[in-house]
Amino acid sequence: MPQITDQTEVTVQSDGISSDVAEVLVAVADHLSATSPDDVLDQQSLLISFGAETYKLKDRSLSGGAQALARAAFEVAPERTDGITRGQYAGELVRLVAGHDWPDGDNDPAIPRITGIPGPRTEPIPVKAPVQPTDGER
Repeated sequence: MPQITDQTEVTVQSDGISSDVAEVLVAVADHLSATSPDDVLDQQSLLISFGAETYKLKDRSLSGGAQALARAAFEVAPERTDGITRGQYAGELVRLVAGHDWPDGDNDPAIPRITGIPGPRTEPIPVKAPVQPTDGER
């Protein structure tokens, strides 16, 4: 089990954005466009948004790479320009993620299969019927 002090890395795909990072970028864009989108975006709000949205996506836990993921998402995100509104920056995040290679179909695996590593079971797991007490045991 990972510990809060463990150093973790985020794997980046060939397009420069991992699925986890893209998920954080979308969450930040949703937050910025839903909360005061006409206000000017300041640097502190931007940093807090990345940290908070990553924290929520990682089940409100700091272990499991949340800090590394927030840092990786912030590094990929476009630079904030002076005077840009929260809604405009959210649009830039959406345009950045729009080029990401998402799985195509509903049943496509979100995590690619690696040869030699077993996947989930495909056959049902047998369930034993409960033992009914006999008349003498009641």
